Amino acid sequence: MSQVRNLVRLARPGHWLKNGFVFAALVFARRVTDAGAVLKTVEAFAAFCLASSAVYALNDVADRAEDAQHPSKRGRPVASGAVGVGAAVVLGLVLAAGSAALAAHVGGALALVVAAYLVLMLAYTLGLKRVAILDVLIIASGFVLRAYAGGVAIQVEVSHWLLLCTLSLSLFLGFAKRESERVALGEAASATRPLAWGLYTRQTLAHMMTVSAGLAIVTYMLYTVDARTVAEVTRGDRRLFVTVLPVLYAVFRFYHMAVTGRAADPVDLVRRDPAFVAALVIWVAMVAGLLFVA
Repeated sequence: MSQVRNLVRLARPGHWLKNGFVFAALVFARRVTDAGAVLKTVEAFAAFCLASSAVYALNDVADRAEDAQHPSKRGRPVASGAVGVGAAVVLGLVLAAGSAALAAHVGGALALVVAAYLVLMLAYTLGLKRVAILDVLIIASGFVLRAYAGGVAIQVEVSHWLLLCTLSLSLFLGFAKRESERVALGEAASATRPLAWGLYTRQTLAHMMTVSAGLAIVTYMLYTVDARTVAEVTRGDRRLFVTVLPVLYAVFRFYHMAVTGRAADPVDLVRRDPAFVAALVIWVAMVAGLLFVA
């Protein structure tokens, strides 16, 4: 039973929350009452959960030496020796195969998107994660693929503004995570994540976070006032722009947590920062109210 528990830990189901980007197309296309669209989106979400867990398992195998030196990651199943390398690799391959099969069941187009995600993340695991800036760009691209996959699953076009917002927001979260690591670990950061930390100084990361955060906010603003959004999403209601307010708070809150070394991962922040969670809940409530109630 303990081995099963460790394999579940290796899959990191707590991080499946990140795959929620898949639901963006369903919500903003106003298809939440379409049972068929909901089912396909849930299947796409499940496919990405399996795919991301496969990546986590294989990445933990590749990072086991560095993780063993990290103050919190040393407890991960592979780094601690609770799960052997062979078992972790097998789990990763099985999960990847399951993800591909489920995506293919939904449709060939979704299978191609999931395959692109797996290839991209495998390249990241095998070495691109050691290239500063490119490492964060690849992770951000993975989130864009999630958002795009949601549209592919239900055959609706995802707004280019929404995709750009996803990209820039993911870049901000990625750079914020690097800044948090730099602040929390100091000189030990290079031992736990081998990459060119010379490019990730306090000043450069501050600029990268500021630019990407600004782009995320601006692209979301543009999405809320875009003519297509007003016509097709809000059906003529121009008030979606007010949902920018909780977005602003959440972004600035995450920025503050990052520069103080307390924002290692957005999922962790959701678990332990009530103010951040409140901003997300308010945003969801405002969007739901405007799209489905008003």
